[in-house]
Amino acid sequence: MSTKTKLREPLEKLKTYPVFQHLRAKVETHQLQFRPKESLRLQNQGKLHEVLDRRTESAWNTLADCPAAGMHLNEAQEVAFPHILLPDEKDEEREKPEPMAYP
Repeated sequence: MSTKTKLREPLEKLKTYPVFQHLRAKVETHQLQFRPKESLRLQNQGKLHEVLDRRTESAWNTLADCPAAGMHLNEAQEVAFPHILLPDEKDEEREKPEPMAYP
């Protein structure tokens, strides 16, 4: 194991930490506001909470690892937050190229 990576705690333990709970709430709020179609699809599949937990855990681990690698907190946030604050669905839809029309 790399000395730059902290030991991982199980998700069930992380969920007991108020800071993790706050981060998880931020993830859920962002998800529901900016990715409603994906949220509905995941909800219908029964996977929404699992996906949000996984994203939060990934960001949490990144926030723990980056300072151990010498990054400041704000730098660590720049690395970690893309795991949880995904782009707005509307922006993604606008960026998709139009299908080519064949004559």
